Amino acid sequence: MRSSVKESVQLHIRKNGLAALLLAVLIGAIPAGAFAEQSTLKKVLAKPIVKQAAVGAAIGAGAGVLSDRTSVGKGALAGGLAGAGTGAISQSRYLKGKPLVRNTLEGAVIGTGASYALGKDKAKGAVLGAGAGAGYHYIRKYMDDHR
Repeated sequence: MRSSVKESVQLHIRKNGLAALLLAVLIGAIPAGAFAEQSTLKKVLAKPIVKQAAVGAAIGAGAGVLSDRTSVGKGALAGGLAGAGTGAISQSRYLKGKPLVRNTLEGAVIGTGASYALGKDKAKGAVLGAGAGAGYHYIRKYMDDHR
């Protein structure tokens, strides 16, 4: 009984470590090539998608450290993917003129990422996040109109 728990914990640690390493490579924190040029690396790190992915990963890892509901690796992975998703949405040329759709989609991505990190229903998280994004849009619009 005791060895199966130990094996389960070791497997959990390996999975989370692998997920964190994969995320670090994906967001550009660790260059994929051993001889990556400095200027190319700076260009990659300067992109808004990579910046938002790094911020999301840091927030997710912090949530994993502070919470007993998720692990550090799973929180970092979910946060990084949610950050990269919101970065891609915010950089979309198609959505530049559609702020309601953009804010709703960003909320849905963030809600899905949070639901994944917490192990909850992802569809419910996406719907709640989309509602929060649309609400944010209308509150911001009201505040801008009544200055």
